[in-house]
Amino acid sequence: MRKRILLVSLLVSVVAIVLLAVLFTDMFYRNTVSLTEQQLKVYMNVFEEEYSPSEAVDSQFAQTLSSELGGARVTVLLRDGSLICDSDIDASAAENHADREEVREALESGEGFASRRSDSVNEQLIYYCKAYDGTILTESGPAEGFLVRLSVASPSQFSVFADALPTLLWFLLADVLICLLVAWAATAFVLRPVEKLTQEAATGAGKEVSTNYAELQPIAKMMNDMNADISEKVAKMKEDRRLEKLILNSMEHGIVIFRDPSDVILINKTAARLLDYETNEPIPCFMSDGEIAQIIQTGESSSVYRKIDGRDYNFRFTFNEKSSVLLITDVTESMAAARSKNDFIANVTHEMNTPLTSIRGFAELIEAGALPPERTKGVAKTIIKQSDRLANLIRSIINFSAIDSDELPDYEVDLTELVREAIAPFEPKLSQKKIALKLDIAGGVKVMSRRERLLEIFNNLVSNGIRYNKEGGTLAVTLTGGENPSLAVSDTGIGLSEEDKTRIFDRFYTVDKSHNGAGGGFGLGLAIVKKLCKRAGWKLSVESALGKGTTFRIEFYPPERR
Repeated sequence: MRKRILLVSLLVSVVAIVLLAVLFTDMFYRNTVSLTEQQLKVYMNVFEEEYSPSEAVDSQFAQTLSSELGGARVTVLLRDGSLICDSDIDASAAENHADREEVREALESGEGFASRRSDSVNEQLIYYCKAYDGTILTESGPAEGFLVRLSVASPSQFSVFADALPTLLWFLLADVLICLLVAWAATAFVLRPVEKLTQEAATGAGKEVSTNYAELQPIAKMMNDMNADISEKVAKMKEDRRLEKLILNSMEHGIVIFRDPSDVILINKTAARLLDYETNEPIPCFMSDGEIAQIIQTGESSSVYRKIDGRDYNFRFTFNEKSSVLLITDVTESMAAARSKNDFIANVTHEMNTPLTSIRGFAELIEAGALPPERTKGVAKTIIKQSDRLANLIRSIINFSAIDSDELPDYEVDLTELVREAIAPFEPKLSQKKIALKLDIAGGVKVMSRRERLLEIFNNLVSNGIRYNKEGGTLAVTLTGGENPSLAVSDTGIGLSEEDKTRIFDRFYTVDKSHNGAGGGFGLGLAIVKKLCKRAGWKLSVESALGKGTTFRIEFYPPERR
């Protein structure tokens, strides 16, 4: 009887232990699958944050994402089950996956799980597949709707049971009561903390998990490290995107990336302002501007110029297969420089051509002996005068260019004395045009500069005041002292239009073309004045009314005292 009881007890104990071992194996496997499924969902969130509809999805994309997800296998499929790319195998040689369990579930309900052995990688894998709407860019072009499948290696139930077999044999050798007690203790004190830890990890939304059990602390640490790593990568990606937006919106140039006139992928603030763009709306000029619409339609890289709010912009279009780029550059200054260059060429050509023609004509007359002796002296004077004119033009150009390389130190200059001395040589010209001179010169005005610089500025301003003044007009020179010294030269001449005011300081620009070159003027005087004032940090301003006269004023004190 005892033997029977013992045998029955042993049989019951063995069966119970084996059943418990099988049960524990199944529970552990299910928990592992559950944890893996949660992990795969977290991985899928990483894909959703990294994926951009404008980015082509290929094997390189799958391998990069797999590396970021710790080696998880990444597969992207079309809705018909054909593979777009796979991080572990060649997608072109793979068979159709439409019959896979996880794929069918994803197509039916949006997502699906499956656990099986993969023949392609020869491993037991847990799969998580999720379906997405919208267009995806593939190597062969865009496609509507796609599925993303993530998978990681997982032990099978048999391998889990095989690993537990030595422990099971040890239990069979122990007392049945102790085995039952240990089984009960394992159920009560081991699985509950594991389940709690699993639940905490699944519902903690990335928060740190903890446990009081030393045996589970390595698992908790692993989960925390994994969550921290994922959170760090997600935060880094968000920061990178923030920096990209900051850089784009800080650019002075406008940039637009688009697929077609109504599909704008990216546009920065500068471009949106210039193109009057509203979110989710077509760019107006892409539709209304015939030349721009023609460029977009032909798809050939080219440039056009447009004026917006009084400024000139270059629109540079670049096209490729998947998207197009528009770069908008402010070329107002460069076009103004081009106009100034054209004016320079026109003025210099005119200034040089007239004296050269005169010199050559008289020289040919002298050579041919066709000039009466009594006119030789007058012709010689004319040749000398025209030669001096050419020399003055060349000297003015050299003087203008030499300002940039002038590195001599400044010293204190008595501006009062300089103005009184410099005005005297102009008295014959003033008398010739019957211009009244009014001087209001403060005493003891001193400026840190150099005498030749101040003399150049004063002579140019006074020369302009005489040249463009009216017959019988007035020229006023006012010098004020104190902490804020200033010099003003006013005339009652032809004055300046609004257009002239914006260009009066340009090189070789002259206001009255009838005076072009007359009296030795080449349009460089005010350009030299502006350059010297800018170099010294002085403020140069002009006040004028057309037909009423002009006042040029220089404030010699530094900007911080204005």
